[in-house]
Amino acid sequence: MQITNTIRIAFFALAMAANASIVMAAAGKVEFVYGVASIVDQSGNTRDASKGSEFDAGETLQTADGRMQVKFIDGGYISLQPNTSFKVEEYHYSGQEDGSERGIFRLIKGGLRAITGVIGHANKPNYRMDTPVATIGIRGTEFSALLDDTQKLLVKVGDGAVFMENNLGNLVLYKGQSGEVLNATSRPGYSEVMPVLVAAGPQQGTLQDTLEEKHAADTSDKGFANADIRSDQGVPCALADCLALNEPELPDESSPPPLPGGGNNDSIASQIIAANAGNMTGSWSGSSEVNGRFFGISIPLTAVGALTVNFSNYQAGFNVGLNGLDGLVSLSTAREAAGTLQADGSFIFSDGRMSGSGCTINCTLTVNWGQLSGSALENASINFSVSDLLNLIAVNRQTLELQGRLTEPQSQ
Repeated sequence: MQITNTIRIAFFALAMAANASIVMAAAGKVEFVYGVASIVDQSGNTRDASKGSEFDAGETLQTADGRMQVKFIDGGYISLQPNTSFKVEEYHYSGQEDGSERGIFRLIKGGLRAITGVIGHANKPNYRMDTPVATIGIRGTEFSALLDDTQKLLVKVGDGAVFMENNLGNLVLYKGQSGEVLNATSRPGYSEVMPVLVAAGPQQGTLQDTLEEKHAADTSDKGFANADIRSDQGVPCALADCLALNEPELPDESSPPPLPGGGNNDSIASQIIAANAGNMTGSWSGSSEVNGRFFGISIPLTAVGALTVNFSNYQAGFNVGLNGLDGLVSLSTAREAAGTLQADGSFIFSDGRMSGSGCTINCTLTVNWGQLSGSALENASINFSVSDLLNLIAVNRQTLELQGRLTEPQSQ
């Protein structure tokens, strides 16, 4: 009996210790540091951040000229840009989805990219990121945010959806959309400007240093690259000038972008509904001279584009070919830009890929905006950009006018 009681006591002690280890576990740890970064505890004491450093709720993560990526125990990631201050206000994860998960964060200044973990997936209302001008809540898994020195907040959704909210209003952003809050007295609104997350390394870092650091750390799961040394176009900053690639581009004034979301044109909306009910498809095509730059020199290019839409599921695809300089530039779509048709005839597209002469390895095809129009949806406008790995070829916000028609499904 005494031996049995001893075993029971030992087992109980081990169970208590295991539970205590879960409760006392740190919120997360540092996965990668490049340059100067630190962790500030609740008492204001600062310690250097390095790979493997742990942090907990109530502590603030800071970067100076460097960058830092951290992983939370629920599987979430945060990648901090230079000159960023980010506080873990509240954090709880017991190791399982039991309803008590909670992640409350605060972006004090700077920029970040975030991928949510279990907390964001299981209990979306329990994941929140506060800023001085608005609260960011999630309806998806990946987003970028930038809070500049003027207190202007920019948010871009990479996957899923997020909402921005303050006392003056709220806004839901879906994949590929960007939103902004100009200051503490402004309501959230849509933005044509993407968060410029400059990924330059420390001033003393060399090209080889950056490449070696990225190669050593580029092993993260969930498709999230440790070190994240890339521009918003996906170009490795070790191989290209991120400052030049990330400069906000002026919109194409010749054809202003459509209003995002909700059907603001009853005629267009009713035609789209009818096409959906009839399981129709549509195809549009056209060509035009567009402006481009090759090795920094302005050149005319002939663009030939094609748009397809399946109205039964509102899915769209866009591809384009570019030719110029007597064939020296000859690009075609290797992977079309995939998109979703909105109720007002506008589109939300993910990036595609182009290849061919004049393109270093591959080029990124970005659809900035698109719009269907006409009494029978016979017209389409697509505004697109193309950039390559070394920024040798650049086509910025050029618009193609396309013509086409809807087709009913063939009877069996």
